[in-house]
Amino acid sequence: MKKFFGRESKVEKYSKEHVDLVYECFQSLEELMLGFYTGNKHQINHFTKQIGILEHKADELRRKMEIEFYEGAFLPFDREDRIILAEMVDSVADGIESAAFEICLSKVEFPSAFEEDFKEMMDLTGKTILTLKECIAFLEEDLGKSIKKAHEIEDLEDQTDIVERRIIKKLYNSYRSKNIGILKLLELKESTKKIANITDRAEDASDRALIIAAKRRG
Repeated sequence: MKKFFGRESKVEKYSKEHVDLVYECFQSLEELMLGFYTGNKHQINHFTKQIGILEHKADELRRKMEIEFYEGAFLPFDREDRIILAEMVDSVADGIESAAFEICLSKVEFPSAFEEDFKEMMDLTGKTILTLKECIAFLEEDLGKSIKKAHEIEDLEDQTDIVERRIIKKLYNSYRSKNIGILKLLELKESTKKIANITDRAEDASDRALIIAAKRRG
């Protein structure tokens, strides 16, 4: 029995470290975006590499968790949901890495008129990931609070969708007004969608946490 609960404690520790790494990935994306706004290619390249390193570390932690699950951590009814949750949290890091590489490869000059819009979207994304951290932590402390955090993430994702649509509409208007060319339109549109997708992935993870909380409450 001691061995069984020891495995659970180890997985819980890995899970916390895992989501912490995902948030570190996002913090590096914030630094990358500052380089994007100012045209600092060195900063963009540096933080793209940093995100790749952090994402790899997150992958390694996910694999460690999967080994513990395979060797018997948690009861069978809980194990599958937790494996899926770990994979979904990992996919948030994948989404951050994808956004970083898109921006790094695009090489377009960022139009200053869009800076506040992108900052708003990044702020919402950061809040979503922080709330996901809290949602997962509360699975071990307070299921009611975990459920509440999952619902908060739904609201943040809705807000992000609104900002995403606003940016894309503004991009098309700028293109029609000949303020930006077709290449910049397409590249910035894709970057917008990649950043917004991070929040979508975080919501998917929170949905799985909600399932775990609901099952535990019976």
